[in-house]
Amino acid sequence: MGRTLNEINQCLIPPDCDVELLCVDNKSSDNTRQVVNAACKHSSFSFQYLYEENQGLSYARNLGLAAATGDYILFTDDDAQINSGWIVNYCNSIQHEQPDCLYSQIFIIWDKPKPWWYLKEYAPFFVHLDYGAESTLIADYQHEFFGKNFCIRRALLNEFGGFDPRLGRCGDKLIAGEETLIYKRLIAGNYKVMYFPSASVGHRLKAREYELENMKKMYSDSAYSLFHISKMTATKKILGRPIYPLKLSILQLPLHIMALLGYALVGRRARMVYHYFLAIKYFKVNWLWLLNP
Repeated sequence: MGRTLNEINQCLIPPDCDVELLCVDNKSSDNTRQVVNAACKHSSFSFQYLYEENQGLSYARNLGLAAATGDYILFTDDDAQINSGWIVNYCNSIQHEQPDCLYSQIFIIWDKPKPWWYLKEYAPFFVHLDYGAESTLIADYQHEFFGKNFCIRRALLNEFGGFDPRLGRCGDKLIAGEETLIYKRLIAGNYKVMYFPSASVGHRLKAREYELENMKKMYSDSAYSLFHISKMTATKKILGRPIYPLKLSILQLPLHIMALLGYALVGRRARMVYHYFLAIKYFKVNWLWLLNP
C-alpha cells in the first residue's frame, strides 16, 4: 500500500485540476493507518484517511464515495503500480470528452515465473485489461472495466446507489462483480462510457495469486457474483429466480465435465484444471439457484 500511495503522491497534477486523495482502511488488522499517514504526510494535494468498520470492498468504496467532493471519482487499489502521468491523462480525457465514465488498461506485473497452470483464460481474474491502442466509446456489454483503474461522475454513481455491498471482496470471500453491475447500468442507460489506453496501471501480484487453490476459490466464488448480478438485472424469471444462470449452468456443466475427462486422458493438466474450475463454478450456480428464491 505504501508503495502505491508514494506513486500517487508523485503524480503530476494539471494546474486547472483540483485533486483530493481519499484512502479507506477497511477494518485492517495491521499498521495500515501508520503506513498511510507516513506516505501522505507530504502529499501535494488534500488527503483524508477514512476507516470503514463494515468488512467488504463495496462498503469501503461507498465510504470513499460519500466523502468525495469532486465532479469525478477515480478508483484504484492498494496493489496498483501508478505512473506519474496517470492523473494528467485522466484529466485531459475528461476535459476533451466529458464522459460519464472512463477507464484504461491494466497490465499484470509478474515478479515470479508464471505458474504451470496459468492460461490466458485466467487473465480477467488477474485483473488484466487491454482493449487495444485506440480510444473507444463503449456501447456494449463485452468491454467492462475493473475497479483498479476507472473513473466515473460522482453524482451519477450516487444516483446508482454506489456499489452493492453483496458483491465485492469481503475478507476471504473472493466475490467480484460490484463494478460489473455499475457497468451494466451505464450501458443500459446509454451513458457515455469511454476506454482509453494512455492511463494504464500495473497489478502487483500477491503471493497467493500464484497458488492454484486461490484460482479455484475465485472460480467457486464467481458463481455467487453471476447469480446475484442475474437476479438484479434479469427480465425473465421462474419461481422468482432468474432463468439465465440456470440455463447457462445446465448447458455448460456437462460440457466442462466432458472436457475435463478428455484432457485428463491425454495428460494435459493445465487444460484439465481449467475445466475442473468451470465445472465447480456451474455446479455451484445450480446449487445457488435452487437455494435462493
